[in-house]
Amino acid sequence: MKLKSFAIFGTFLCTSRVTLAKSAVLDQTSLIYEFPNNTWVENIAARNNGELLLSIVGTPQLFTIDPSAPSPRQPVLIHEFTDSLDVFGIAEYQTDRFAVLTGNFSFETGDLGLGSWAVWSVDLNGVKISIVNEEPTLSSTPKVAKIADIPPAQILDGLSLLSQKQQTLLIGDLSAGVIYRLDIESGDVATVLNETFTAAVPIPHFAPSGVGGLHVRNGELFFSNVGQQKLFKVPIDEDGTPSGPVTVVASGLSTLDGYDDFTFDCAGNIFVTTGGGNSIEMICRW
Repeated sequence: MKLKSFAIFGTFLCTSRVTLAKSAVLDQTSLIYEFPNNTWVENIAARNNGELLLSIVGTPQLFTIDPSAPSPRQPVLIHEFTDSLDVFGIAEYQTDRFAVLTGNFSFETGDLGLGSWAVWSVDLNGVKISIVNEEPTLSSTPKVAKIADIPPAQILDGLSLLSQKQQTLLIGDLSAGVIYRLDIESGDVATVLNETFTAAVPIPHFAPSGVGGLHVRNGELFFSNVGQQKLFKVPIDEDGTPSGPVTVVASGLSTLDGYDDFTFDCAGNIFVTTGGGNSIEMICRW
């Protein structure tokens, strides 16, 4: 569901809490920046220097912002992908080198942008936010290069590093309901998961949706299914293929809770966005 506005909040995720009510608000929470109405910030990634990367759907731009900077903070444009309409998933695959998903999905027409989806490399080594004439800007120009086109893709959304040693990524296709493996060096693409748990199903006010966010953690692949409103996990081999059964980690608390992107805290608890539920739910470590 498209958000009418988007605000970024900072919070301390390494917490001793074991439960979080849906209506509760975390302590140590502060507003970092609020985007204008009708902005959809799709994905957030943290750099080693503390700056955040932000991808935008409906505008093919990748931004960065420093949450530690004094107010009023302002996002700084890293790169505009001029041949695309959207920027989706972000994942760090080497130190300060990030893979980014782009494509031509259109909310206005519902067109999926078939044939437009690609994975890019954004190298931010040596790049940081600097203040020039009291305005934030980049200290140098990032190196941006295309890694690969993904011809069969429908809507690429989730993205995770599979193996730093082998330089492979896992990519979730929200509309096709599959997960791909991408070899960064060769550009080769293969399907590693395509079954009931990843499949897209109809949801209100949006295209049929399947795999949303995904993360590889301790030999397991965690992935959300927006339409099925569930978070799953499956043990995987080094090539990303399943080595055991898929199991349900959690289901949404309401019919609006289309689980999408998520992250882990230091204790292994999961914080997941709920789309139409307009909330963040905490899934306690099992």
